[in-house]
Amino acid sequence: MAGHLQIATFPVILSKLCESEGSLYEKGLIANELEDIYNDYIRRGEELQDIAMLVANTVMRQKDVHAVRYRVKEPLHLLKKIIRKKKEYPDRHLNTSNYLEFINDLVGVRILHLYKETCHEIGNYIQQIWELKREPYAYVRRNGLLEAKKFSSRNYRVFVNDRGYKAQHYIIKVKPARQQYFVEVQVKTLFEEGWSEVDHRIRYPDHKPNELLHRLLWLLNHFTSTADEVATQIQALADDLHTYMYNAKAEPRVTVSQLHSHIDMLPVEEQEKQYLYACLAKLTGS
Repeated sequence: MAGHLQIATFPVILSKLCESEGSLYEKGLIANELEDIYNDYIRRGEELQDIAMLVANTVMRQKDVHAVRYRVKEPLHLLKKIIRKKKEYPDRHLNTSNYLEFINDLVGVRILHLYKETCHEIGNYIQQIWELKREPYAYVRRNGLLEAKKFSSRNYRVFVNDRGYKAQHYIIKVKPARQQYFVEVQVKTLFEEGWSEVDHRIRYPDHKPNELLHRLLWLLNHFTSTADEVATQIQALADDLHTYMYNAKAEPRVTVSQLHSHIDMLPVEEQEKQYLYACLAKLTGS
């Protein structure tokens, strides 16, 4: 959302929403109040952009963060969300005096990291810097029982996602002046982000893929999960191999057996593992 957006008139807002006063009333919404929220939100545009940049610059200081993306919700998307949520929470009545208390993602920040295990260090950093509105959420795959246990032990609320979406979500409190805002921070690996972007473009906003596309998206998710596992073992093996090579003349802190274990854990075929074992033997002379 840019600071140059103009205050919208009542008919323009209804036209963009593809709604009428009557259709909104049937959903329990008052059109004039949506207009007021829309225009109030536009006036906050520059402040929200500053908040987004502040959070992004702060999380970039954490050593495991590879990249950060951020966005401020578009005004029209805000109204569409309010309309959707009215169906979910019919007794909740939003207006200009309270909508900031209920909308958690006016600002969204996405943190990308390389190795999946570093999400825990990043999560610790976020919770040290900011107070959370609620407990953090962790989304895991259906077969991610070990991951689910790790997050549960760290007081995350764990959700199993049938599509294979994996990420951690934090709703942080930010108060640059007198007004408090909520910012949604998502943490994902680069591979998880790649799959999410493809999945989002195929499914969003209202399109449900047919069985063919659904299966292809499932396969892509499987490939990216495998890539995350491989990347994790590559990093661990590289670190241990460096330690082994530089301490080979003294009593090694890392053994050849430990180096082998990283290859053992790779989700690749046995023939590929045998080739990697041979490469390792050349490096270690064993």
